[in-house]
Amino acid sequence: MEPELLKAYEHCRRITRKSGSSFASAFWMLPAARRRALHAIYAFCRLADDMADDPDVRSDRLVLIQRWRSELEAAYLAKSKHPVGIALGDAVHRFRLPQEVFLDLLRGVESDLLGVPIDTFEDLERYCYRVASTVGLLVVELLGYHNPQAREYARVQGIAVQLVNVLRDVGHDAESGRIYLPREELERFGVSAEAVRRREVTEPMRLLLACHAERARVYFERAETLLPPEDRRRLRPARAMGRIYRDLLGELHRRGYPCMGEPLRLSKRRRLAIAASAWLDLRRHA
Repeated sequence: MEPELLKAYEHCRRITRKSGSSFASAFWMLPAARRRALHAIYAFCRLADDMADDPDVRSDRLVLIQRWRSELEAAYLAKSKHPVGIALGDAVHRFRLPQEVFLDLLRGVESDLLGVPIDTFEDLERYCYRVASTVGLLVVELLGYHNPQAREYARVQGIAVQLVNVLRDVGHDAESGRIYLPREELERFGVSAEAVRRREVTEPMRLLLACHAERARVYFERAETLLPPEDRRRLRPARAMGRIYRDLLGELHRRGYPCMGEPLRLSKRRRLAIAASAWLDLRRHA
């Protein structure tokens, strides 16, 4: 491997490691080539997501989103000069990763940058697909599968994972000016957007959060039924990610949905233990 490419992959590895994300915990046992490719995928997603989260860049949001589309195009043409683009360019060709999935992810980032409102659950589901299912789809393409149903498994589990993220981060996101709980559901439970922004913990809010959690649980259950038996072992890293987030969902439930304060995070040790159980194919029903 060329020195420039090695440096690019190392740059992506550092981004992944620095993030403290569950992503790294789920995939650390992969063979080196696939692990490097996942670091490149994660680094691209991380930098795009950071762009959406940074209030200082929002005045230049359209310029920035076009920049990342151009960077993606350069990666696919093997012409990128950015270390993340260099590594990604190698990964997408080595593992034949579909460009359209990355473009869908950038559409999700764009909706954040533009402040596209979430009025209905269908809006939220579309958003979850774009920012989370896309990553799952790239992961299953990288891992490989025999049954095309693996893609639907990745799509549904990605929605479940992002629903947990939305639940965990309600207060934090509201403070940043974003509310992902659908407007229709806020109105149905008698919760105002202003109350969410003030991080008020009321009985209607608790009921809304519990309802949202149940929906996430149903998506996890559905994903499990979609996992092709012949791909069960091959997709262990993807299953590890799902288990980590399902465990987080269970912890939120046990604590009474403390979603208006600082986001709850599982310890690295706990995440690694959950991932190891998936890698060892220890089945757990929760």
